[in-house]
Amino acid sequence: MTTTFLPSITRTPDADVLRVLVDEALIAAATDDAADRYSSSRPDGRALLALAALARRAAGALGAEPGVALTSGPGIVVQRELAAAARLLDEAADSAVGEPEEIGDLLAPAQRLFTQLRG
Repeated sequence: MTTTFLPSITRTPDADVLRVLVDEALIAAATDDAADRYSSSRPDGRALLALAALARRAAGALGAEPGVALTSGPGIVVQRELAAAARLLDEAADSAVGEPEEIGDLLAPAQRLFTQLRG
């Protein structure tokens, strides 16, 4: 008799990947001395706002009340919006049971925004 062991395959939940992207963007923005760069009138500010909106949408899909997303403001306000959205996503992901497919749909746009910010 031969016993075969199959390797254990694990997959990182999409919500966790999204959380990492949002957290990394938040860290990069918070350590940048040029807060004006993140004004909603500038490309990096619009990218942060879009990432915050995706985080809020993901939190809503996970069962949290997503709140109202900020659409414009000076750099420091945009950074605070991303921080609030990151906190909301963390809380929603920690208390969620399961993961809706919508989270996976949000991952590709979040990755594009993150790449834009790093570029």
